[in-house]
Amino acid sequence: MSSTVLRADHGPRGNARIPAAGGNDPLAGARPEEFEEVFSAILDGDFGAVARLHQVLETASAWCREHGVRGSAAELDVLAGHLTDLGEELHLVREGAGDEIRFRSHRAAAADRTSPAASARVAGPSAVTSTPAPPGPVRPLPRSR
Repeated sequence: MSSTVLRADHGPRGNARIPAAGGNDPLAGARPEEFEEVFSAILDGDFGAVARLHQVLETASAWCREHGVRGSAAELDVLAGHLTDLGEELHLVREGAGDEIRFRSHRAAAADRTSPAASARVAGPSAVTSTPAPPGPVRPLPRSR
């Protein structure tokens, strides 16, 4: 099912429904082990959301320069630069989320292996002591500009 967005357009076409490129449906339905790959596919690469938006900004800037609208062209160029920085920060967040998902998955698997209930199923009714899981890795926050 394709997503659509309502485009407010006061030109001759009026309000038109256009397909939302890519959509967020795959991300919303991703399993934890798929999140990093799906997030990356939606954002990164030649057809990712960041690249498409960057191309829109560059095209709009070029159009503005061609038609003598230099102030707006400069503003669009600045926004394209901010978008490049945002893309880098999103990459760091994606990596951090992947690390956190893997850590949580590892911790859950370890807890299942060491929990009294899981141990009782494996070893029988003997008493089992478990050690708490080590604290999660500390990752630097993305830098903001």
